[in-house]
Amino acid sequence: MWHEMLWPLAAAQQSMDLVNRQMLASQCRLLRDYLNELNTNCRLPHDIELMTLDINGRAAELLSPKGSPTQRYMLYLHGGGFALGSLDTHRELAMAFARHADARVLAIDYRLAPDYPWPAGLEDALAACHWLLEQGVTPERLAIGGDSAGGGLAVSLLQSLRREGHRQPAACVLLSPWVDLSCSSPSMDLNAATDPLLNRVQMRAFAELYAGKQPLDSPAISPLFGDLQGLAPLHVQVSLQEVLRDDARRLVQGVQQQGGRAEIKETAWMPHVWQLLYRYLPQAASSVRQASRFIKAFTAAA
Repeated sequence: MWHEMLWPLAAAQQSMDLVNRQMLASQCRLLRDYLNELNTNCRLPHDIELMTLDINGRAAELLSPKGSPTQRYMLYLHGGGFALGSLDTHRELAMAFARHADARVLAIDYRLAPDYPWPAGLEDALAACHWLLEQGVTPERLAIGGDSAGGGLAVSLLQSLRREGHRQPAACVLLSPWVDLSCSSPSMDLNAATDPLLNRVQMRAFAELYAGKQPLDSPAISPLFGDLQGLAPLHVQVSLQEVLRDDARRLVQGVQQQGGRAEIKETAWMPHVWQLLYRYLPQAASSVRQASRFIKAFTAAA
C-alpha cells in the first residue's frame, strides 16, 4: 500500500538540520510520481460509474453507485501530507464511500506542495465545493470528507465556507485528521513508538513545505487554532496508537466546547488512515461503513 512508501522518507528525515529543503522537495516529487504510477491500474468495479471532470483547471472524478437514483453528494479530499496523494491513490476509498453511503463522491486533484504551497490546495477544494453548489447540490445533500492532511483541509474548507456566508454541509467525516501543523499534540511524542508510519520530524518537514512563509500555528495553516463554532456535524476516526490521536481529540473537544456536534471513534492498533486498507482489513471495512452510516444519517438522498 502507498502508506508503506512513507517509511523510507521518514527514516531519511531523522533530523531537520540534516535535510536540505530543496532535496526534500525533490524527494516528495519523486515519491509522488511513483505512488501515482503504482496506483494507475485500479480497476473500476461493476457497481460504480466514473465521470472525469475539469474543475477550475484541476482534474476531478465523480464516482457514483451504478443504478442508484441518489442525489446525496460527498466531496472527498485525499491525504498525503499536502505533498503526496492523488485521485489514483484514493480512488478505492472514494468508491467505498460511494457504495456504502449511497453517494456521488467528487474527488479533486488539488494542487500540492512544494510546488503549490498554501493556499493553493484550499482554493482548489473551495472551487470543487462551489462547483457542486452551482450544479444545484444543496447543503443538506452534501457531505465533506478527508483523511490526514485532507482531513485538515476539510476543516479549513468548512471554516472558509462559513466566512463566505455559505450554509454548512450536512455532515463531515474525518479520518485521522491533521489539524495542528505545529505538531504540538501530546500524542506526537506519547505515540512515537507505536506509530509505524508518521513521526514529528517527518510531519514538521511536510508542514513547512505546505505553509511556506505562514507560521505553522496560524489558523490558516492549522485549522485547530481557527474558529470552530458553527461547523457541520463531525464524525472523526483515529487510531489510539497513532501520533495524530490528540489532533483528533482536541478538534472534537474544541467543536463541542463551541456548542457544535462532533463525535470521535477510536480504534486500537490500527495504522494511520487504516481505512485505505478497505479491501484487506475487516476493521477498515467496518470503519468505512460506520462513517457512511453517519453520512446517511445527516444528509438527504433526494
